[in-house]
Amino acid sequence: MKNTKKTSKGEISIQNGLNTLFLLYMGALYPLIMHDKYFDITLTKYKAFSVAVCIYAVLMVLAVLVDVLDAGKTVKAKADKENRMQNFLHRHNIMIMDFFALGFLAANVIAFFMAHDKSAAYTGVEGRRCGLQFMIIAMFVYLCIGRRCRIHRIVAPVLAVAGMIVSVIGILQYVDIDFLHLRDGIAENAKDIYISTFGNIDIFAGFLCVFIPVAAGAYIAGTGNIKRSIILLAAILVGTGAVIISNANLAYAGVSGAMLVAWIWSAYRGKVRRFADVCVSMAAGVLLIGMILDISGVGYDKLDGLSCFVSNRLMVVATFAAVVIIRILLQLGYRQVDRFCGKTGVIVSVSISLCAIAAAVVYGSVKHMGIFAFEDSWGNYRVFVWKRLMESYKDFSLPQKIFGYGNESVKDIMTSSYYEEMMDKVGVVYDNAHNEYLQYLVTTGILGLVSYAGLVVTSLITLVRTAVAAGGNDKECYTKGFVSGYEDGEGPYIAVTLGIVGYAVQAFVNLNQSLTTPYMFLLIALAAGICRNYKSTIK
Repeated sequence: MKNTKKTSKGEISIQNGLNTLFLLYMGALYPLIMHDKYFDITLTKYKAFSVAVCIYAVLMVLAVLVDVLDAGKTVKAKADKENRMQNFLHRHNIMIMDFFALGFLAANVIAFFMAHDKSAAYTGVEGRRCGLQFMIIAMFVYLCIGRRCRIHRIVAPVLAVAGMIVSVIGILQYVDIDFLHLRDGIAENAKDIYISTFGNIDIFAGFLCVFIPVAAGAYIAGTGNIKRSIILLAAILVGTGAVIISNANLAYAGVSGAMLVAWIWSAYRGKVRRFADVCVSMAAGVLLIGMILDISGVGYDKLDGLSCFVSNRLMVVATFAAVVIIRILLQLGYRQVDRFCGKTGVIVSVSISLCAIAAAVVYGSVKHMGIFAFEDSWGNYRVFVWKRLMESYKDFSLPQKIFGYGNESVKDIMTSSYYEEMMDKVGVVYDNAHNEYLQYLVTTGILGLVSYAGLVVTSLITLVRTAVAAGGNDKECYTKGFVSGYEDGEGPYIAVTLGIVGYAVQAFVNLNQSLTTPYMFLLIALAAGICRNYKSTIK
């Protein structure tokens, strides 16, 4: 047993050190990397991700080889050597996630051979750089982080600070303060489409759907450290303001989906007050944006979609006041509130959520709100491209339905069958389905869609189950011989869970690309890594 602990310490000092450095890079540096402003941002982010992964993967392979060689070097008896090797193999617990990950990689490889243009299918140059090459790199991340990982406590605050910087840049640009001159050279009628360090407003919104939920999860399930809590709540506040100025309804969908899961989990764990803190921060973010727009005298006329509610100052102030009052009442009656945790809390929170969703749907339908009118023009003509791609999929051959038309092949499909209609009706050529699940169905077939959806779902199930098991075992984790500084308990699992939910929800109306999609695969890899690590520590 003593030797096992020494091996674990060695592995954590090297491999988890590499994991921490890579997570810090993706959390702090990657969001800020740009080259020629917005003109080459897709390729720049792709290179920033791929090069970093290659360096990280090489170093991780070397670290693993050191571990393997260390397991084989011993002057003890053969039986002791066999026990050490068994311990090494035991740490690689196979999970159902691994099979879906392998299936998704296989689907992309087969789709490459199905493609007409193999070069474009590999590089993704005809789409958003998510060809076979990108998927192979994403699987490197899964292999490295997914084998075993512990998240250092510094990662969440660092991501929060970087997210705040990205959000502040976007907010200032919205009120015409482009102090970095990122919009120089862009046509006036297109400037509002590009924002912050992620370019297109939809891509920026996709980042917010990961950044805000992860910060919220880290706070809700956190230890209560004051400095850490202030940073996370400040990030949620600023991030919420960025959601409003993004003018992207998908941001509301992704963040709301994650917050719904956060509420249910908080009710189950008896952490409703911490969830209420998050809600107060979000309400304060809305109020802050309203104040900024009032002071600047710029911006109300540019609000679009769901963001238009900010122009109703009375409603904004009343909402903030209501949330603050509820938080105060929860604090005063915390003993009574804590009684409703567990299954009772889940039943209450789910029931209220379902009623609220039903009421919103009924209200929107009765009022004939555009969000419920699924015509071709819905969502900036998203329904237009969805319908055409589904029509094309129906005409696919059986092998194409199973294995897809080819990686990043939407542009080929749309131009060969609907070019004139696209030009007449929309005026642009679509190179993406603007729905990741439909994108994978068309490009990698049923095999790709099922394996990707299975990977996402099993990641969430595994995370929740592990969070339930790890929630009360902080002391046990620390007695396993691990060094201080790494997060134990349920915190990492909930933060990663909410990040996956936020991205997965917005993916129904957004596009996969090389800017923010890496975060989804990083979160899935973390799901595998931290859950596998927990399983290895309790056996």
